[in-house]
Amino acid sequence: MSAALRLWWSLARRQGPDRLTTGLAVVAFSAVTWALLTTLGGVRAFVDRAAGSADDDADFYVVLAMTAAALILVPLVTLGGAAARLAVARRNARLAALRLAGATTGQVTGMALADALVQAVAGALAGAALYGATLPLVALLQFQGRAFAVGELWVGWWGVVALPAVPLVALASALAGLRRVAITPLGVARRTRVSALSAARLLPLGGLVGLFLLGANGFLRVGDLVLIAFLVGTLSGAMWVFNLVGPWLIGVLGRVVARRAGTVPTLLAGRRMADDPKAAWRSVGGVALVTFVAGVLSVSPGLGASADGEDHLGVDLATGTAVTLVIAALIAAVSTGVTQAGRVLDQAPEYRTLHLAGTEVAVLHAARMRETWIPLAVCVGGAALTALVLITPFAAQLAREPVGVLLFLGSAAVGCSLVLAGTAASRRMVERAAAV
Repeated sequence: MSAALRLWWSLARRQGPDRLTTGLAVVAFSAVTWALLTTLGGVRAFVDRAAGSADDDADFYVVLAMTAAALILVPLVTLGGAAARLAVARRNARLAALRLAGATTGQVTGMALADALVQAVAGALAGAALYGATLPLVALLQFQGRAFAVGELWVGWWGVVALPAVPLVALASALAGLRRVAITPLGVARRTRVSALSAARLLPLGGLVGLFLLGANGFLRVGDLVLIAFLVGTLSGAMWVFNLVGPWLIGVLGRVVARRAGTVPTLLAGRRMADDPKAAWRSVGGVALVTFVAGVLSVSPGLGASADGEDHLGVDLATGTAVTLVIAALIAAVSTGVTQAGRVLDQAPEYRTLHLAGTEVAVLHAARMRETWIPLAVCVGGAALTALVLITPFAAQLAREPVGVLLFLGSAAVGCSLVLAGTAASRRMVERAAAV
């Protein structure tokens, strides 16, 4: 192991172009840690307030906080996984070359784990520092008629438990990627792709629909605790299922686009989507999940209006909705920027080869835009439809305050613009990658 660590340190000091990849991964891990600690701090604050309050609404605030946390959790895990996989292609190609040169499986494993752990720990520490620095700003928010104290938002022992989760996600991703390096190093070195995703990913979708129909017809007539568990579980499950189905859907879409392509950029876009649907999903998945969150939260203005001005519930629902959407949007923004830059770095050899074969840079740009907006339109539309199905029991609240629809449409429009802007902003990187 010591030999592996020495070799890793020697390669880490000579990263060259990989420094940008490492920096992007650290930024993503920092954002994940900050959002995770901030969300947990908010939940803890409401739990502590409810424990020392005789107000009947105190427990309801805890439910709302946990629901918001459930909506944010899946985009957080998605961004963490994207950060952990950001440098996988480059790292695996380097490790595969070492395997072919005679390095043992143990040495390759040690190098991969050290690489992932250093990035994740650096990002987690930076995110924890950012969380501490932004606590006074978060404390300015007012709920239940008063602002938070900084001490209320401090995660305490919750943070001790949550902070190691970030490096653990990175280590799990590193170990998952090592299987191909250990078994087929030549295939990794030649950048061969894995087989198409199985349609079995659709099975959890059927289970979720069945659970939703069962709950809508039976569980909604029982106590509040079961209703709360059903609501949070269904929302979280829907986001996890969407994460499973999304890559498969993009793979199918890519094959259809490639077969019916009438131009070179469309053909390239379809082939890339079909070749690596998971990477295409990571480019648009963050915005799709934000669209889902915005769709679910579109009923909150109606719920606030139904409070008939009692206490501060209506205002607090609007504030909580805004905070949840801001955090989700920040996660999506970081995910989009990191993923777009990472994809350009990963596809740099392909861009260079296509350019040498006579493909104009303008064609490469057009293919990238179509590779982005085609799955973006389908996935955002699917997320919107899923959210609308889940909020059908609250249709009356949505009709009472249609401003929720505007909130939903605005969030989707901003998210789509963000992804397209990120794709356009990386044009210079493509031009440098294609240069010979």
